[in-house]
Amino acid sequence: MPKIAIIYGSGLGRTKHMAESIAEGVKTIEGVDILLEDAYDVKIEDVRDTDAFILGGSTYNYKLIKSMDPFLKEMEKLELKGKVGAAFGSHGWSGEGVPTLIKKMKSFGMNVIEPGVTAIHVPDKATLERSFKLGRGVAQGLTN
Repeated sequence: MPKIAIIYGSGLGRTKHMAESIAEGVKTIEGVDILLEDAYDVKIEDVRDTDAFILGGSTYNYKLIKSMDPFLKEMEKLELKGKVGAAFGSHGWSGEGVPTLIKKMKSFGMNVIEPGVTAIHVPDKATLERSFKLGRGVAQGLTN
């Protein structure tokens, strides 16, 4: 059974809200395991057998939120070439979080879905719908 890990770093809960919407989209497709975790709480052994990573990170002071750094360093230890990747996150003005995650996943050799889903400040209904569709689309792709 394919597995999707949705791992996020969220300072104000906005990116977390997007992660939850992505998870709801994944759940609409039968036969897919899902792991939804804050980057602070995830253990690398829980994602070793993951087929797709959907990573979320808000932008803080023109950079990806620092809570994602330890998880990304652990990801470097995994064999990720050819696995599916996607990114999402909330930002205020500059929005470096999502492009930073995309660049990092590409450096791991992952097949990254671009451009990712972003929200300016609080995700609105349309952004949450795009988040839901991202989760559903990744899950459908793994089951076809």
